[in-house]
Amino acid sequence: MSIPVGDRDYLEAAQATALSEEPEGRCGWTSLEPSAKRERLLSAAFDVFARDGLDAPMSEVADAAGAGVASIYRCFASKHDLLAALVTRRMDQIVEAAQESSAGEGDHWSALTEMLRTLVERQSADDVLGAARMAVADHPDVIASTTRATDAMERLLAAARAEGRLRADASALDLRLVFAATRAAKQVEPEQWPRMLELLIDALRSPDSH
Repeated sequence: MSIPVGDRDYLEAAQATALSEEPEGRCGWTSLEPSAKRERLLSAAFDVFARDGLDAPMSEVADAAGAGVASIYRCFASKHDLLAALVTRRMDQIVEAAQESSAGEGDHWSALTEMLRTLVERQSADDVLGAARMAVADHPDVIASTTRATDAMERLLAAARAEGRLRADASALDLRLVFAATRAAKQVEPEQWPRMLELLIDALRSPDSH
């Protein structure tokens, strides 16, 4: 019988209090700044969950980071919070990409399509974050970061729409559908997601610009 995520968090946290801090000397863990420790844990968590799925234990994440399990719980109160931090980090990367594309002078349609290609290509390597996002959709940090990403994408869409090259009814929801459709395409024909993306980009184009 499987143990609910919340119960697994409690059991692993309890076990962590009994662990020696000796493993944390590996890979220079103890010499890292708090922000660097957090980033290493997030990178290790991504690698472990991508390889073994979201049910992978926190002890595997700690081992991949060269830290003790207790160190994870100093940064993240639970696995739910760790997954939320992973999703929030990706949402903030989307915000940054959209802001950079919006800030550029001139052709915002090309900036939009280039951003989509970059994000979808990156998505092809991290499908685990799609599952993680569904698992922590109710987390306050995820809700806030999703709102930031949506607002940033809407500003980029508005700039591209003003140029007359983006269809008038396009929205941030359509971009989310682009990500979902290309993810689904990979399940059918793993090598053909670029074609799906180009078809979807063409569908976003204003009829007057063809």
